[in-house]
Amino acid sequence: MATDRAKRAAELADEARARAEEAYEAAHDAIEDGLDDAHRYLKRQWRERPVAVAATAAGIGLLVGLLIGGGRR
Repeated sequence: MATDRAKRAAELADEARARAEEAYEAAHDAIEDGLDDAHRYLKRQWRERPVAVAATAAGIGLLVGLLIGGGRR
């Protein structure tokens, strides 16, 4: 009886592990696709509007710098 429960628990754990691995792979692939899309978008924007992209990057850098260094006086 105890061995049957242990076997069933092991089977359930294996099934859960397999499902988790599938979910991880799907999420990983989705993230890679999203990053590829973002990279293509940014490259296109850089070719079409380099000044706007550079100004945006500089503005974001300034804001991040102010947030990080804001507590120093």
